[in-house]
Amino acid sequence: MRRGTAARVAAALLGLAAAARAEGPSPVLLEAVERYRGGDPDVVREAWPVERLRQDIAELKRWPRRASFPFEAAAMLYTDRDVEERNARGDPEEVPSEPAPLLDAARQVLELIPDPERRRRFDRPWLLAVALHLYRRGQWPLALRYLDLGLQRYPEEARFLLARGSLLETQAAQDLQLLSLADLVAPTQSRRAAAWQQAGGIRDQLLQAESCYRRALTADAGLLDARVRLGHVLHRLGQSEKAVPELESVVAAEDADPRVRHLAWLFLGAIREAEGRPRSAVPAYQAAIRELPDSQTPYVALSHAFHRLGERAPSREALREGISRGGRRHERDPWLGYPWGQSHEAEARLLALRQQAVR
Repeated sequence: MRRGTAARVAAALLGLAAAARAEGPSPVLLEAVERYRGGDPDVVREAWPVERLRQDIAELKRWPRRASFPFEAAAMLYTDRDVEERNARGDPEEVPSEPAPLLDAARQVLELIPDPERRRRFDRPWLLAVALHLYRRGQWPLALRYLDLGLQRYPEEARFLLARGSLLETQAAQDLQLLSLADLVAPTQSRRAAAWQQAGGIRDQLLQAESCYRRALTADAGLLDARVRLGHVLHRLGQSEKAVPELESVVAAEDADPRVRHLAWLFLGAIREAEGRPRSAVPAYQAAIRELPDSQTPYVALSHAFHRLGERAPSREALREGISRGGRRHERDPWLGYPWGQSHEAEARLLALRQQAVR
C-alpha cells in the first residue's frame, strides 16, 4: 500500500515538473536573458553547457505562449558567448566538424519567432554577421554553411553573394599556393591526376566566385565591391578582356569609395603588366597612389613596373617613398585585407544587432 502511495506521489511530482517545463523556459535562461538586456557584461562569459542549450531550445519549442519571449536577446546572448569564447582562445582555431553549438542554438531560437516579418528582420542581418564573424576567424567551411543558409532563405541578397564569392576566391588563392606545378607534369600518372584534379577544383572555386559576384551585381548594380572583385576574378581566370571593362567602370564611378577605386587601379596595372605593357601600368599604379597615398602596396607595384622598364632611379624612389609611408595608415590596407573580404564589418554588424535586441 505504501509503495503504491509513494509511486503515485512520485508520478504526480514528475507530472508537475513536466507541466512546469511546459509553461516556458527555465528561470536560469530567463535570468540570463534579462541580465543581457540590462547590459551585464559578465553574463556572456559564463559557461553554458551543450546539454543546457538543448534543454533551452526544447523548452522554448514546447511553450505555447512563447510569442512574448525576447527571442532576439536570447539569440544575441548565445552569439556573444560564442564571440567571447573565441576571443578567449590563445591558440589558433581548428575547423570543427560540427556547427558551433552556441551559434546553432541562436539560429534555432530565431527560427521560433512566430511573426515572419519580425523573424526576417533579425534573421537576415544575423546570418550575415555570423558568417562574417566566422570568416574573420578563419572558420571558412562553417562560414560557408551560414552563407548558404542565408542564400536559401534570401536567394538574391547581394551582401550574402558578395561574402560567399569573396570566401571562395580566397580559398582558391590559398589552394593555389599548395598546388605543386611539378606534380602537373609528374612522371607518375597518379600524381599528375591528383594535381590536375586540384587545379580543377581551384578553377571551379573561381567560377563559383564569378557567379556570386555577377548575381550580386544583378541584385545591386551599385555594389562596386562586387564589381572590382569580379574584375579581379576574371583576370585570374584568364579573361582580361572581360576584366578591364568591369574595373574601368569602377574607376569611372563618381561615388566609388577610394579604397575600392584604389583596388581597381591596382588590378588594371597588374593586367597591363601581365600583358607585357609595364609602361601602361605605371599611370595605373600612380592613380592607385593618389587614391590612398599612405598605402604601401602601389609603391611596390610601381617600383616593379619601373624596374621592368630598366628605369632604376624611379624604381628605387618608389620603394623609398613606400617605405617612408610605413606606419602612417590608421585603417586597413585594401590589398592586404583583400583575402578577408568584408569580414572587417563583422563587429559593426554584431553591434547593430545587439542594440536592436535590447531595445
